[in-house]
Amino acid sequence: MIQDWGDRAMSKRRSLSRRIGRWGLWLVVVLLALFALQVTVLAFPQILFSNHLRSGTVVVYFDGQPRDEIARMAEDVELRLRGSGYYDASRIDRVFFFDSQSKYAFFARLSLVTTKAQGFALSVFDNTYISGPNIAALAQMTGGRPRYGIWEGDPAHTIAHEIGHNYMIDRIGRDTWAELPQWKQEGFPEYVANIALIHSDTTATLPHRIDILADGQYWDWQQRWDRTHYESALMVEFLLDVQGYTLDDIVVDSVTRDGTYAAMVEWRKGQRSTVVSP
Repeated sequence: MIQDWGDRAMSKRRSLSRRIGRWGLWLVVVLLALFALQVTVLAFPQILFSNHLRSGTVVVYFDGQPRDEIARMAEDVELRLRGSGYYDASRIDRVFFFDSQSKYAFFARLSLVTTKAQGFALSVFDNTYISGPNIAALAQMTGGRPRYGIWEGDPAHTIAHEIGHNYMIDRIGRDTWAELPQWKQEGFPEYVANIALIHSDTTATLPHRIDILADGQYWDWQQRWDRTHYESALMVEFLLDVQGYTLDDIVVDSVTRDGTYAAMVEWRKGQRSTVVSP
């Protein structure tokens, strides 16, 4: 009788183990299916947009009828990229422009990105996701000041910045990029996004913008993070355009933030410029 009880207990344990194994297998299958769905949606979000247009290497996907503002934005982005010095005509950069914040938030959460960001890039897919409402809110908050700052609220600036991240990763590799300090990661995309316009803007010389960096009226507590980006952009521009560095030169560990900032400030002291209000 004791033996029968033991056999029944063993049989029950084996049955339970088989059921747990099946449940575990189904759980793995479901998780893999969800992951595959996540990757598919992020890789091919164009199926969820009703329209698109192309300007050079930039393809913008959007909802609704074609609008002049979308066409101008795409042309502006292409102009910025072409004038950056790092333009790659063989690339196709897909930009997904969201008029709906809820739709943007869905993709942001799917990518584990804050929904408050102006946009983000997934370089593995060469896709860029942009929130029209977030950018418009920033423009209203900052009044577009200072120009060429990431918080000026310009969609073309934001798009070119995010594509600039992809340019950088293409050139130095994802592993090298991941090890860089933030000022290099963010400063180079800002250079890509703005330098073409800066070179044709006589009111936006590098000395003038260094003076803006030092002017506290532009950097209240809400914009401290923007000031960091602005400073990073100036330092990368100083290295590339004044010091004659290449991108490969910039990414080495010996090029430090403190050393670059000190050299830039010292260079500014030797310059004479007329400050014009932005």
